[in-house]
Amino acid sequence: MRGKVLLAAAALAFAAGCSSGTASTAEGGAKPYKITYVQGMAGNPFFTSLTCGAQERARELGVQFDAQGGKDYSPQSQTPILNGVIVQKPDALVISPMAGEAMVPALSKAKAAGIKLVFADSVAADESLAVSRIASDNYAGGVLAARTLAKQVGEKGKVMVMGAKPGISTTDARQKGFEEEIVKHAGITYLGPQYSESQPATATSKFAAVLAANSGLAGVFAVSTQEVEGVATGVQNAGKSGKVQIVGFDTSDPILDDVRNGVVQSLVVQQPLQMGRDAVEQAVAALEGRATTSAISTPFVVLTKDNMAQPGIAKFIYKTTCS
Repeated sequence: MRGKVLLAAAALAFAAGCSSGTASTAEGGAKPYKITYVQGMAGNPFFTSLTCGAQERARELGVQFDAQGGKDYSPQSQTPILNGVIVQKPDALVISPMAGEAMVPALSKAKAAGIKLVFADSVAADESLAVSRIASDNYAGGVLAARTLAKQVGEKGKVMVMGAKPGISTTDARQKGFEEEIVKHAGITYLGPQYSESQPATATSKFAAVLAANSGLAGVFAVSTQEVEGVATGVQNAGKSGKVQIVGFDTSDPILDDVRNGVVQSLVVQQPLQMGRDAVEQAVAALEGRATTSAISTPFVVLTKDNMAQPGIAKFIYKTTCS
């Protein structure tokens, strides 16, 4: 439930304060273009942070900016929002597209309408639809997660992946990176993935089922915010805090509390603020007829209880509201 409460509260805060408006002039006298960001999911701290970075850069460039997102990360939620945005005819559209093939028809419709597209974080199956794609190297992040978890469990024991849902480019790549790395650790038995459908409560119940069948479960890689929150709840419910090691991807306020309390041991944390800034810059470049960068990779760090207060790590922690 705490994941749902967080998302609802963040969504309300976002609605109140995360729209940039229009500046009077842009840098270099550029036109006040209109750019819309279609989030993966409203209220999720990662997508809120990406929104904040985009909003910040839009203000600096004198660009009109707004963001819209659905209640969950699914084609069923994202497609009607995208279709509604196309009707509004923004000059450019930044989007974190869901599920590979599922969004291609609507994205093709947007491109045919003359709207410049930028993919931020996830990508659609047809990457050529976008003038630029900004993301972390999620495969490498999965490899890093595997190495981190292997070290935490002492290179032995059973481990699993708590996935989101097949078809999301980012979490698919993280899972693949993890799976291809973890099999290189001879003392570790990989039990395979479970899928939460991006719902914390589902992650909790599926983790509990795996734990019941594998009392010696040593560790879990949880691929994004909802999965980390759900697995952390499951570990606490079972009285296994510190006994079942968790490596997660992304942050939220409850997850950070779990790091402080020793429930979650490590997080691979991205830089969505920079993704948002880069996305707006690439959109404006395309609108002005300037060259764009086809693919931009942003960094990540490993956050732990011991380093989370360090400035170089703390700057990566995600926002729940925009200033």
